[in-house]
Amino acid sequence: MGVLFSLLQLFLLSACIRENRSDCLPEAEERFIVLKVMDAVSGQNLTETGEVGSAEVYLFTPEGKYVGQVSLDSDRIMHHIPVLLPGDRFERYYVSVWANAEDGQQMSEMDGESSSDVRAVSLIKGEDDYHQTPDDLFFGYAQLALTGEKSPEEITIVRKNAKMHITVRGLNGNIPGEYYYFTIQTPNDGYDFQGNLMSGASMVYKAGKFDIYGNFSTQETFNMIHTASSDEVTVSLYEKPIGRATDKLVVSVTNDNDGMPISLPVGRTVNLLIDMGEEDIVVRTEVTPWNEIYQWEIW
Repeated sequence: MGVLFSLLQLFLLSACIRENRSDCLPEAEERFIVLKVMDAVSGQNLTETGEVGSAEVYLFTPEGKYVGQVSLDSDRIMHHIPVLLPGDRFERYYVSVWANAEDGQQMSEMDGESSSDVRAVSLIKGEDDYHQTPDDLFFGYAQLALTGEKSPEEITIVRKNAKMHITVRGLNGNIPGEYYYFTIQTPNDGYDFQGNLMSGASMVYKAGKFDIYGNFSTQETFNMIHTASSDEVTVSLYEKPIGRATDKLVVSVTNDNDGMPISLPVGRTVNLLIDMGEEDIVVRTEVTPWNEIYQWEIW
């Protein structure tokens, strides 16, 4: 009986192909993808630059159920080498790609009950309750083309985080720089597999140093989870105790002098200047390309 049923299936399948019928049994297929790495702000193609070292590709059904994943190394990415997706049914499926995820954050472990709207990325909180800064993450989320279309399919990934650099003027230069530090507080601490922000307060600690002009700045730019337009970012400067029991809050800001909230746009660098003037505190922001530090003029 089993043999007869199999022969009947084969006959029906042959008829489907011959008559081009839409009710044919679905055929197993192989699907390949390649990654294209882009700077979404400048439009520069970064695929062959080596800025992305590795990537993880997660596969989801049209309903968002996790079905498998595959890894790509830097050689595959830089040389446009196709990678075979796991499984054999891909029509209307989605892929979520996370690249450069090393030790700066925690990536969620997936199982058969996972879905695309669960948390993918979480900032790591240290024993001091401050969060680590994340890696230079790249991300892409796309629905695969219809079955039978061109393969390999190109999936574009772009930077997912923001960068920041902070400068303070007018501090007491008689106090050594190691006694000052910044905290940056945001309302989000990760992303889901669709790239949406995940709610959860984060607090990042950054040290600084005085330059020859007396400005106190973070030594370099640093990565942050980007923010939405309605999110509030709070930047605070503290002075460690010298003859006191607790740290002293020197200044805390959430808006610039134009009344605009401090925000962290994806794929860009936010340069923040806090000028501790003799009368009023002046707060300015300047948004620059990735990892570009703005040189504030002297006045």
